[in-house]
Amino acid sequence: MSYQNCATRADHDKVLELIMASLKSQVVRTLALLSVAEHLHGNALTADLIAARESSDPAMTYRLLRAGVALGFLEYQADTNLFSGTPLLDVLREDSPLSLKCYAQAAPGPAFWLPNLLMPETIREGQTHVIDALGATVFDYFAEHEDQARMFSAAMTNISAPVIREAVSTIDVGKARFVLDVAGADGPFVAELLRRNAGLTGAVLDLPQVIPGVLEASEAQGLRARMTGIAGDFFQEIPQADIYLLKFVLHDWDDEACIKILSNIRAAMNPDARLFIVEMAITETTSLSATLMDMAMLASFPGQERELPHFARLLHAAGLRIGEPVALHPPYYLIEARS
Repeated sequence: MSYQNCATRADHDKVLELIMASLKSQVVRTLALLSVAEHLHGNALTADLIAARESSDPAMTYRLLRAGVALGFLEYQADTNLFSGTPLLDVLREDSPLSLKCYAQAAPGPAFWLPNLLMPETIREGQTHVIDALGATVFDYFAEHEDQARMFSAAMTNISAPVIREAVSTIDVGKARFVLDVAGADGPFVAELLRRNAGLTGAVLDLPQVIPGVLEASEAQGLRARMTGIAGDFFQEIPQADIYLLKFVLHDWDDEACIKILSNIRAAMNPDARLFIVEMAITETTSLSATLMDMAMLASFPGQERELPHFARLLHAAGLRIGEPVALHPPYYLIEARS
């Protein structure tokens, strides 16, 4: 069967839009950087007014907002020149419970954008070119760019907040007293668990440059007496705890590194301690977001998004017993493990 000339003009237009999709993410990133959602929250404003507030060029600000209209973030009244926000724009507002403002700035930012440009070389050669793109691994790059490191931590809080609330609602802390969020960024997972369980105290174990954000978050959420940060390296030593949390960490690392992290957790576990892992999982009905996140891992990290049996093999290799995974909002799962 010949497939020549099977494509339609609609196919052509769809492929063209996909090719230009990177520009969509940059429009969204710029809307977030200019705080357009905050400016238009409860208001309708002209491009000139927004430009004046942000010290941006009025004509180019108008063109950005016009693109925002095309993407569904804004509405425009031609007779008044006023722009207003849609529910999509609300997701870019910092204090929205479903905010992705920081993620919108970090994901298409230089730390991930530049390695993505070398994806063809990565796939051909079977190894990431992140050092060629950034001059360092992503985490070493963040160590040298504190502002971007803080934005990345906030971005991880953004993308994880809804699934954390869902995951925490399924966790029975039992008699646990101390919970450790391993590589937990600003600590949204442990903070949510502490808010729902008054008898718990907790901490985030993460790199030194992350800890100030943990302390700010604990202060802002009224948890200063119960939540702190511990500077450390999960490849070296992990403190004892009753509950361990591991959210969006394993996908950053290859199998050997994952087994090392999990083995260190197992070695530190108090008797009857439990580990709760939240990750995306590739399934037969996997969502586009999981496969695209896998491409992000491919370009910038040694890790990957995994299937559930793959997680079971990693836990078994580390001497841990896996429980029945709990399906959360697709494509996320909560996986419980014990020693």
